[in-house]
Amino acid sequence: MKIRKTILNDKEMNLFIYENKKDEYFVVAIPVIEWSTTYTYDDFGDMLLGKLINSLSLKLADEDAIALAHRINQWTREM
Repeated sequence: MKIRKTILNDKEMNLFIYENKKDEYFVVAIPVIEWSTTYTYDDFGDMLLGKLINSLSLKLADEDAIALAHRINQWTREM
């Protein structure tokens, strides 16, 4: 599991990323905003970005959701 620190609205928060290489999926969680999601390796690209933005928009302002979705997408692609 990877723990990434990110700053959003002048608050530092931990973002937890778990990768299951055998079953080819990720679990991403941000406990501070009570948010989590799962997705497979096949979900990368615009489809994944849209899914993350839509899900995060329920907990955050649209601008923050978009910025955070891009960060999550980048971090999981690096793994």
